[in-house]
Amino acid sequence: MISGCTRRDALGFLAAASAAIALDRPASAAGFDWKRYNGTELHFMVSVHPWTAWAQKQLSALAAETGIKINWEILYEDQLRQKLPLLLRSDPGAVDGFFTLPSWDMAAFSRAGWYEPLDKYIHSDHTAPGWDFADFFPNILKTHQVKGEQIGIPITIELQTLFYNKTILAAKQLAVPKTLTELMAAAKALNDPKGNVAGYVTRGDGVQAVYTLAPFIFAYGARWLDDKGQPELASPGFVDGLRYYGEILRAAGPPNIVGMQWKTTYPLFQQAHAAMFTDATNFIAFFKDPTQSRIVDTVGVAPLPAGPAGSHSTLISWGPAIAASSKKKDATWLAIQYLTSKAMTIAALEATHMPPSRQSVYNSDVYAKSVPADLVAATKAEIGAAVPNGANPVVVPVPEVRSAIGTAIVSVLQGNDARQAAETAQQEVVKILKG
Repeated sequence: MISGCTRRDALGFLAAASAAIALDRPASAAGFDWKRYNGTELHFMVSVHPWTAWAQKQLSALAAETGIKINWEILYEDQLRQKLPLLLRSDPGAVDGFFTLPSWDMAAFSRAGWYEPLDKYIHSDHTAPGWDFADFFPNILKTHQVKGEQIGIPITIELQTLFYNKTILAAKQLAVPKTLTELMAAAKALNDPKGNVAGYVTRGDGVQAVYTLAPFIFAYGARWLDDKGQPELASPGFVDGLRYYGEILRAAGPPNIVGMQWKTTYPLFQQAHAAMFTDATNFIAFFKDPTQSRIVDTVGVAPLPAGPAGSHSTLISWGPAIAASSKKKDATWLAIQYLTSKAMTIAALEATHMPPSRQSVYNSDVYAKSVPADLVAATKAEIGAAVPNGANPVVVPVPEVRSAIGTAIVSVLQGNDARQAAETAQQEVVKILKG
């Protein structure tokens, strides 16, 4: 996971979509009173993000059509994580809605009781008939569920995919890898230290690499936590995934891979100094930008190669939630409906070019014209089997746990034994969770 505005603010997709779909604006739903909370004032706390910047520009229209005025407080992600919990604890009612990333927030926020359960609003006359909850991808909805209860509305999709340089693979007459065995063989064949081209690259910084390690452990049938929420980091599948991650980057990665963050890995691929790259789908923005990329016409996208247990990307999504302590929950839900309707999802896509969580919009010409066709195909192939909130263990002390797992990643990148590294991580995370 990447915090702050630097990546998420930049990682909208490039090509603008000018087409529109003939859908009514939210307030035109027949028989639904969008003005029922006229005169209400709300306070939302959100992080810097392309969607929140877009949403802020919709607030005057929201006020005109619903009569609700919103104080839209935008903070950097780290600042939000400090200020929001403080207000939710010390000043009940001060916050009505907030932006949440459940892979980080869910364990702590649900334990504290800060999420208002949404099912009672969604499946009632509080929801406009045309809002259409069933339109959201089911697996993406799971990213905002606690024990099956909806606690937020996901607004975009972030998966991981395989990016590859078509020209470099063609020069070696290599097909796009579909399995981890093929990926390893291709990475070694394409690795060319003398030509300053790595066969494969992804993150080597321990804490950041937890995110990119995840699909590899999933591909070997492992998981972060067991059914009781306890760490499962020494399982055979985890060890195999960790070992593979270390082996492929030692064999075919850049020579200085240890400590490399996403800020230093993606430019290698972008400048044709790496043949293949796995990371978040949103990086396509950098690769398709003609002002900075050397691979605009040669970048290809494919589903993540499968391991013994298949191909399983991580799946994360930001989205708005209602504060359980809010005294204006119904009005807050109305505002969230407005901003996440089909019509507004189309408008957000046209402004941000980020992949939408609604199936109707994702499958529309608007989205098809916004991103490369192979990216659409790859993400469609991945969504159903992706692991909701799989970017890291969903626990309360996320930073500490990521650090412990990151130490294991660095260890295998340095050539140490994967089993020993995994067992040490398991012991450390058990200690952390026990407090």
